[in-house]
Amino acid sequence: MPTTITCHFPITVRITGTPSPAALESLGEVVEQALIARLGFARARIAAEGYPEIVPAEAPEPTRAAP
Repeated sequence: MPTTITCHFPITVRITGTPSPAALESLGEVVEQALIARLGFARARIAAEGYPEIVPAEAPEPTRAAP
């Protein structure tokens, strides 16, 4: 049976200066793209260490049967 490891981590975005309303509006997309890139990097490193069966981060959460 496969082992499942679930990780939760906070994301902090620090902004210096006074961003424009347009810059603030695009911030979510910028953070999302940075996170996608970092998860891809982590997935590649884990696979390189011999664990290629890692479940991609974008896989949906498995549904859990009611007790």
